[in-house]
Amino acid sequence: MSASPAPAPLRCLLVDDEPLAHTVLRAYLDRVPGLATWVSSCYGAVEALTLLRTTPVDVLFLDVDMPELTGLELLRALPQPPQVVLCTAHATHALEAFELGVADYLLKPIRFERFIKTITRLHTSAPDQHPTAAPPVAVPVVAPPAPDSLFLKTDVGTERVRFTELRCVEGYGNFVKCHLVTGRTLLTAETMKQMESELPAAQFVRVHKSYLVNLQFVERLSGNSLVVNGREVPVGSTFRAEVLRRLQGR
Repeated sequence: MSASPAPAPLRCLLVDDEPLAHTVLRAYLDRVPGLATWVSSCYGAVEALTLLRTTPVDVLFLDVDMPELTGLELLRALPQPPQVVLCTAHATHALEAFELGVADYLLKPIRFERFIKTITRLHTSAPDQHPTAAPPVAVPVVAPPAPDSLFLKTDVGTERVRFTELRCVEGYGNFVKCHLVTGRTLLTAETMKQMESELPAAQFVRVHKSYLVNLQFVERLSGNSLVVNGREVPVGSTFRAEVLRRLQGR
């Protein structure tokens, strides 16, 4: 008995009022042609409501905070919604989202590793929703190159910051300051723990409860401080041994 054909790539629609979100997810989807395909983009929930009446969609990537009609209001208005993945910068919507039966919940900025887990799981569990399509050619998912940047949400929008431009991260109450080599400082609502998990461990090291530094900009260790690109950064006693190990092993 022959094996059943693999399901066709998931037809995906992105609804988000931020152009950068479309750029990022479109780039992610282009990396997995055997698993997912791009159907269309909508920059508002009302536009999406109209499109969904005539266009078959398997997965809806849906922002929450949008003008006129929010993502959750759109979801409630759909009599038979496709699988929905909420994409938002706020974790406060999670409970309501899962009560509405969303398939997944992605926090911005969305990392490719997290995105591919969602797509792979949805693709594996999806029925053959459009059997008339030609069976997809098996396309191996090429491992993406190591990321060289991250996206930070600031008071003026979402900004891409390359790791090579980030000299250190400083805790600042409920926010963090990102000090760039250009002299600019970006203030974002990310926590130190989130920043530590998003920055490459081979390049960045935690030196204090309130500081992460980029090793490429460390000039010297002086007493209980590091000189990082001309700036003194304190080294906490609980981090000192690890800092010394990392500096000696560079």
